[in-house]
Amino acid sequence: MWWFLAALGGGSLALAGRYFWDRRAAQRGDAEELEQIRKLADEDVTLLGEELRRLDTQVEGHPLDPDARADYQVALDAYEAAQRAATRIRAADGISSVTDTLATGRYAIVCVQARMRGEPVPERRVPCFFNPQHGPSTTDIVWTQPKVGTRTVPACAQDAARIGEGDQPKVRYVKCGSREIPYWEAGAAVTPYGQGYFAATAGMNFIPFAGFEPNTGRSFGWGHLEGPTGHDLGDEG
Repeated sequence: MWWFLAALGGGSLALAGRYFWDRRAAQRGDAEELEQIRKLADEDVTLLGEELRRLDTQVEGHPLDPDARADYQVALDAYEAAQRAATRIRAADGISSVTDTLATGRYAIVCVQARMRGEPVPERRVPCFFNPQHGPSTTDIVWTQPKVGTRTVPACAQDAARIGEGDQPKVRYVKCGSREIPYWEAGAAVTPYGQGYFAATAGMNFIPFAGFEPNTGRSFGWGHLEGPTGHDLGDEG
């Protein structure tokens, strides 16, 4: 009997050891994901700050009308709010509020620039799918990715032109292990990054992570545009 009890006790210790090992591994994984998310937030906030400095140069010596000044203030407020929110990220989904605020700031910058040129302000659209740092998209294009399929995605004017000429878009890459991959292939860890950028705008919601397997980054489909009824507007891949 004693050997049976010893074996039972040894099995329990092994199970307990495996539990704590798995728990530590999960904690390490969570910490790495959080570090990745914070890095993405910091990079995008920094880039908005650079865009505002360029806007400062553009408006210097050009009086702004009340609407342009209001848009300018929205952009400044968004930058400051995003800075504060980035420092408070304690979980991966915390980046959603940062990216949503950044999208507001970038749209406000576009509005200021349009007003300075005497043009109507553009429609508020979701950011460029290929890289949300590019700012609001200007059009929806049909894009085919080898081994994945074809979908309609929002794109900035520059990326739309590149694709129209047969070139590759300027994609936002993130680090996954030792590899650099498009952010939409990074799986569940980066999903909140897109959720803030691609919140419902003007009755249309772009879902860039709809076709990726959580926690693996393996793709079995990809993002699509939905109308107000939830109907997929993209081609079948």
